Amino acid sequence: MRKILFFLATICMLSAWAGDSERQIRKVHLDRVFDCSYERTNAVIDTFVYQMQTDMNALFEWAFIGTENQGDSKGKDAVSIVYTGNYYDPIERRAVLYATISVLGVPWFKNREIGSIYTDSIVGGTRYARLDITYSGSLLQTADGQFHTTPIDTAHTQVHFELNVVLGRFFSAFVTNKTWNEVAAWRIELIIDNIKQYAETGKVERVEIKD
Repeated sequence: MRKILFFLATICMLSAWAGDSERQIRKVHLDRVFDCSYERTNAVIDTFVYQMQTDMNALFEWAFIGTENQGDSKGKDAVSIVYTGNYYDPIERRAVLYATISVLGVPWFKNREIGSIYTDSIVGGTRYARLDITYSGSLLQTADGQFHTTPIDTAHTQVHFELNVVLGRFFSAFVTNKTWNEVAAWRIELIIDNIKQYAETGKVERVEIKD
């Protein structure tokens, strides 16, 4: 069902971690050169974040293409989310998603609120766009995703992406590092590459994954 998304596959996907007995701190840093203008790059990033805040199903038409087709069945469904509603303030670019979160197919957290606010600023020619995530539960302590965009010339833009996540006590204890990598690590890089392709060409080609 398209409403079932891989929890944190959009807000908490990463490739390196360090942690203690109560939490895990996870980070990812990716750099790409987009073969399109600074204005086009920022417009597509803004669209991506807007759809994350208001209509995640729309992201399956471009940014999430391919993310549902890889990983073993246990790993990719380890943590999933069904969105039941949302609120969005277009002036403050603040949103609240209402969701039920399942772990290994079992609903653990019903009707939870996932909040977010999107901000941006320009410093020294670089635009810093940031999405901060809040969640009142034991799965997630804090999370933020950042896009830093700098024009190279009229047809090329340097993009630096950062994701910083502190997982809560429950998620840190329940999900192994192996499962986490199967769920998240490859998806964040694919999503960034899909955003790049869409910014450059206006579409995303689906790639067949071979075992």
